[in-house]
Amino acid sequence: MRTLIASVKIFLLITFTLSLYLIYLLAYAFVRLVRLPYEPLRNLYMYTWSKGMCIVLNIRVKTEGEPPEAPFFLVSNHLSYIDIIPLYLNLKCTFVAKKEVRSWPLLGFMVKTMGVIFIDRSIKRDVTRVNEILSKSLNKYQGMILFPEGTTSGGDQLLPFRPSLLDYPASEEIPVYYSTIWYSTAEEKGDPPADISVCFYGKRDPFHKHVMKLAKNRRVDCTIRFCSTPVQCGDRKILAQKLHQGMSKIFEPTR
Repeated sequence: MRTLIASVKIFLLITFTLSLYLIYLLAYAFVRLVRLPYEPLRNLYMYTWSKGMCIVLNIRVKTEGEPPEAPFFLVSNHLSYIDIIPLYLNLKCTFVAKKEVRSWPLLGFMVKTMGVIFIDRSIKRDVTRVNEILSKSLNKYQGMILFPEGTTSGGDQLLPFRPSLLDYPASEEIPVYYSTIWYSTAEEKGDPPADISVCFYGKRDPFHKHVMKLAKNRRVDCTIRFCSTPVQCGDRKILAQKLHQGMSKIFEPTR
């Protein structure tokens, strides 16, 4: 029965995503044609999409602290592909993502039209290119979000940060906000723990199998907690250390 319910959820998820994206794409093409900023449209689309995902997958998002207003620079821990849901529900933003996402069938194109900035982590000099793009992307319609761990985790701890992408906020001494995300499931009703069925890390499952695991959950509780004070520092390595220390204080492990 859980497999049948999960299959229905995934069908609704795909149908809703594609239908809403088609509307967005038509509006996006018009906005680009008349040279208006597309970010407000993208923000509305992603907020609506996130709300829909919460209904389909029964994700309950709890927000603690005050989300920053755009423009801002924010870092967060990274647990799953659904991390973008609590972030888009609370923030007008875009992301820096690994370049592999761009080559995903259909999803890569969709993500590209969301204004996501791609980075090739295998090429050191690509950081310079990305930092130049970052310097031009902050505006009143969007902030920038980085996942400084550089990969996803099971949520039992914060991984070490990679300071290279903090070069731009460090060199300009831009205040950097931070947030932490953690998940739980309805284990009392038989759902598997969130680190298995929500966190997507390592090479344990292919993407489609993990989506099925996620959809089989009866409920997913997500908490996102924002810092009260941003961190500012002119040295990217020290900035990374201070952000890690600050996030450690507001971090709760996913179990």
